[in-house]
Amino acid sequence: MYQEIYKDFCSAGVACEHPELLWLNENGEIAEKEEEAFVCKSKFELIHPEWVLFLDEWGSNTSQAKDGQIGGQTYLCSQTGQPQQRAATKEAHFTVMEFTAASGDPVMCAIIFAAKVFKDEWRTGVEPFAEWIAEPDNLVDNCGDGKMYPFGLGCFVKGKHIPCFCCHSESGSITGHLLTEMLKCLDNLQVFDRENSGLNPFLILDGHGSRFDLEFLEYINAHPTKWNVNIGLPYGTSYWKVGDSSEQNGCFKMALTKAKQELVTKKMIMGWISLLTKEMW
Repeated sequence: MYQEIYKDFCSAGVACEHPELLWLNENGEIAEKEEEAFVCKSKFELIHPEWVLFLDEWGSNTSQAKDGQIGGQTYLCSQTGQPQQRAATKEAHFTVMEFTAASGDPVMCAIIFAAKVFKDEWRTGVEPFAEWIAEPDNLVDNCGDGKMYPFGLGCFVKGKHIPCFCCHSESGSITGHLLTEMLKCLDNLQVFDRENSGLNPFLILDGHGSRFDLEFLEYINAHPTKWNVNIGLPYGTSYWKVGDSSEQNGCFKMALTKAKQELVTKKMIMGWISLLTKEMW
């Protein structure tokens, strides 16, 4: 399977094929000895990893009802007591998607909210514990990391800031239209210089049904916005885990669980949540 993908890489110009098997070290340079090698021997070499993107997605919820415990975390209580913690139970589904280059660099983060109508505050975000800076109508100085309106997680690619892509669907999951809009966002920001490089970005996807949407297929095949896309087995997403790292997903889930716990704790300290309240958020 991977040889076929690399052949597609070669035809797209982002990889090359050597006449013989070679070892590569961690820096992507040819290694003379096996102990210096970072990967197995291969004829293929990825020469433009920054042009190859992987996409992974996972769903989550603001509710803490089904959150697991963070490994190794303990709580203190009385000898006869049972440790308990206040938790948010109001549900709000969302999907987080990440575009990551083969070089290991993050390219864009996308969040899909489950809703019929999109709310502007989902794009700006709201940090209720941040202090307002300067005049009441001064929005500029109150936008950014750690401020009242932090916005989402942004990425820096080739000196360009790629903002968090926020959108919505009724189910909170990816659709062909949303996937197309995400690629349009990258193209509008001119992340990939097709004209001067002679290359087209290469995107590797699993076989989710959204990848076969007509709008998406027309966009990636149009000449000005050409994308080389490799799609896995149709609807067999469990057999085609593209960019799916258990360590990466596990870290995200633990960080999200911790963030939700900290938010509820802060609200209780500030007196925003009554100790008698059953449902919070």
